[in-house]
Amino acid sequence: MISIVVPAYNGAEFLDSALASIEAQQFADREVLLVDDGSEDELRPPAFVRYFRQPHQGASAAYNRGIRESRGEFLAFHDIDDLWTPGHLSRLHAALLAHPEAGIAQGRMRQLSGDRISGPYRMPYIQSCLFRREVFEISGGLDETMPLGEDYDLMYRCWEKDIVKINVEEVSLVYRRHDGNISRGNNFRSHLMVMKRRVDRIRSGQVDPTEQRRFLFRDYIGDPEGAIQWTLWSAS
Repeated sequence: MISIVVPAYNGAEFLDSALASIEAQQFADREVLLVDDGSEDELRPPAFVRYFRQPHQGASAAYNRGIRESRGEFLAFHDIDDLWTPGHLSRLHAALLAHPEAGIAQGRMRQLSGDRISGPYRMPYIQSCLFRREVFEISGGLDETMPLGEDYDLMYRCWEKDIVKINVEEVSLVYRRHDGNISRGNNFRSHLMVMKRRVDRIRSGQVDPTEQRRFLFRDYIGDPEGAIQWTLWSAS
């Protein structure tokens, strides 16, 4: 089973399109968990969705609640305002089955703003990934003290733990840019938070920065073209 965790905070206007994006995957063995992180608008999930509500604690807490409540061997994440491309789950599931040593499979992504759409690229967005459950047992889940950059931080820790990631070339995620994006205009601040967590782990002895990793960091996190796309679109 694939457990699909959908965190939501004041995203009722996007709920129908998010669930339609999930339904379009046509992956039969799945469950959908909607974690309402203290929304002030009214979310009305259909009967097939497992619904959980909690006081507003931030995205990481909502993700972690969904992980704890989930039952699947595999975990996927769908932000309520984003879209998956058809076949996303099947492609990444097949990649993990073909590579039993891997804990993560990741597709590419595009950004959509109005009638503009970016080229495909790969960056540390967990919504473009499929994870084996044990990844979160190894990595410790998402950092609930981080208001930004929690997905980048998670992927950084997965790289530090040498968790094998398989890259799939097809586009998996369409990231919709709008005024309500929490990360909008905050990428530099987010990057600083992630780097501070990295430095803290090194100083505390949790990570040896001289130790040889299985993957190059650049290859694991994304690609140079993706970094350019990310910067340009974040500034626009």
